[in-house]
Amino acid sequence: MIPRVTSLLAWPVEARLRNAPLSPVETPTDMGELITFYRERLDAFRPSAFERLSETDQARVDGLITAVLLVDGWLDAAADREAGQAMRLPANELAQLGVTDAHWREQQVDFAFRRFNERFAGRIRGILQGAAPLGRPWLAGWRYRLTIARVEQILRERQVDPALWFDHEPRRSPVAWGTASLRILWRVLTGRG
Repeated sequence: MIPRVTSLLAWPVEARLRNAPLSPVETPTDMGELITFYRERLDAFRPSAFERLSETDQARVDGLITAVLLVDGWLDAAADREAGQAMRLPANELAQLGVTDAHWREQQVDFAFRRFNERFAGRIRGILQGAAPLGRPWLAGWRYRLTIARVEQILRERQVDPALWFDHEPRRSPVAWGTASLRILWRVLTGRG
């Protein structure tokens, strides 16, 4: 999980902090508890220039890191459940939308799973939109644009095929890999979708 987080972030993370535990003892009850869990770990993933940023931009960076951690928890959900560990997803929303243990056991993509996928991805996209102004200065903001584009690409692929959330290491065809790379490059260079 930490290697994936550091690969999504477009800035170096101190090696000594890469082992910060990202697995809660219990599945978080709600989104607030999950965000609080991540808030306590943000310092391990902040860029070196964090202290020089304005308070507004610091909050945006923290939001961007939170979005990356939310995606990472979602990517690890099936593996965490298989390993008998707590998932990093809000338990009340899973229950409210009818996502049960059977969905994870049988890798079942139905209406309930798709609704959760859309809701959770929508929340992550909302956080990304809040962080988007970080990418505005063309040269200074490229790292933030790259991070946003990488996360958005993961969400886009899983919106098209929610079954990818169950795949521990999804494989892309060369065409899909090339398309994703071009889309990310376009976002980084232009700041557009």
